[in-house]
Amino acid sequence: MSFRKSLLAGAVMAASTAAVSLPASASVIDRPHFKVLGLVIVWSGDGSGGAIANDFVIGSTDLIGGAAQDGTTVLTGSLDLTTDATVDASTVGDVLDLTVGAASPISIDETTTSLTAFDPSVATLDGEALTYESSFYVASNTAFNINAIATETTQSGDFTMADVDYDLDVTVTDTDDGLTFGTNAQDPQGTFNAVADFSALDGSTDVYEGGRRTAESAGSIVDQSVRFDATYALNSETAYDLSQGAGELEAEVVYTVYVP
Repeated sequence: MSFRKSLLAGAVMAASTAAVSLPASASVIDRPHFKVLGLVIVWSGDGSGGAIANDFVIGSTDLIGGAAQDGTTVLTGSLDLTTDATVDASTVGDVLDLTVGAASPISIDETTTSLTAFDPSVATLDGEALTYESSFYVASNTAFNINAIATETTQSGDFTMADVDYDLDVTVTDTDDGLTFGTNAQDPQGTFNAVADFSALDGSTDVYEGGRRTAESAGSIVDQSVRFDATYALNSETAYDLSQGAGELEAEVVYTVYVP
């Protein structure tokens, strides 16, 4: 019995020694976390010669939502809104020039009420290329895409949406009506997808797929913005000729700028 007790006592002593020899330890858990959602701001003219932000998209949420807040494009190079009330007839190619021999061209349009008799064998009738240009501005902290859907609203005569060529491009910095944009912006280096003609703007394919953010350095929203310029041209921007016929075409284009 005494032998067994000695063994037990030795075992207890060994266990106690082993416990004392274990190193002390403690755990500290730290989880820093930072998150900035993709942000896109779309702005244009306010109708009074100034600028106004129409859409403020953060993540997938439009903080200035609703159709009533949809922005209106501006005439490229200005802050004038592209509405029926402000677009001059000459802007959309409604003025033709009549040239007789070496005489200076006479501009005629739908308001012309009389002309002097002339010799048609030496006369030519032509006009400016029937083009329409408009723009809007974007500032972002991330790459973004642009989708476009065109809906015909007026059509008569010989012109259809398939007769109109479409192009979209970007201007990084310029001055429009005294407002300079893009001084702290960079080329977003996106891809402009080819569009066969105006009728192909059906929303099935984005017209622009972004490569990077517009903001390059600290500045105001205007400073960090670039301008997207749309050009619509009837019959490939060629000067109007009688062979092109007569008619009227108008459409509404809705641009959706979003973070994919």
